[in-house]
Amino acid sequence: MGSASPEQRDVDLHLHTTWSDGRWSPGQVVAEAAARGLAAISITDHDVLGGLREGHQMAAAAGVKVLDGVELTADWDGRTVHILGHGIDPGHPALTAALERGRSLMGEHVERVLAALEAVGEPLSAADLGRYRSRYPGGAALVLAMVQRGVLRRVSDGLPLLRLAAAEPRAYTAREAIRLIHRAGGVASLGHPVKIHRDRPLLTIGELEPLVDAGLDGIEVWHVVHGPAERGHYAVVAEALGLLAVGGSDCHGPDRTAGPRIGSQGVPYSAFDRLSASIVARRVANGVRA
Repeated sequence: MGSASPEQRDVDLHLHTTWSDGRWSPGQVVAEAAARGLAAISITDHDVLGGLREGHQMAAAAGVKVLDGVELTADWDGRTVHILGHGIDPGHPALTAALERGRSLMGEHVERVLAALEAVGEPLSAADLGRYRSRYPGGAALVLAMVQRGVLRRVSDGLPLLRLAAAEPRAYTAREAIRLIHRAGGVASLGHPVKIHRDRPLLTIGELEPLVDAGLDGIEVWHVVHGPAERGHYAVVAEALGLLAVGGSDCHGPDRTAGPRIGSQGVPYSAFDRLSASIVARRVANGVRA
């Protein structure tokens, strides 16, 4: 498979590393992508950019193209949405300032939850939160630590604590996230739309139009939680709204039961080609460095 031309190989445009909540380093992600014959990938860590440099350092030797990316956690009418930014300039001051603001807010959130746990006699330490504490403090790390330490079993009513931990602050709205990605020369796409309304995974064109009006460029069609029906639906939606069809495995590293899912979604190289062309156009329009 590795001898095939890039145009004949798949890509994976949604991957996480140890810089956010993944279990592989950026170098390991690139190596795994090469081992699976992927032509191109995008590292899209949650609200952090630190893994991009290592990814690029490993890419040339591995024969894999690496596209700078990020996954911004945003608020859309009271719901959490994830906006993927592909082709962003990781040094753009507006983007880095927004990410730092988000990191500060998340740090304050973690301290509030730790204080609440201390108050009910179930303290957690920085060590309990593991590596997520320093690079990616947030609700997922808190909930995981609470479960692993048995906190929710011992507290008579652990639901308020669970809700507090999960109620992460949002440093930007979806509209603001799209604007930040554009200012940094990137293309903004809505990640895994089926997760926005769990009881209604197939969002309508009308529901998505406000995000398109805000400048949304693409939507994730290929994703590990998208079955054939969801994939087909969002391909039609993308066509109807003039959006790019993007996607990837959303791989966070090896899973205990299913194993790593990197490269599992069969995203064609043509999707990477169209995305790359859109990024070039965005950067020319914005005067962002190549």
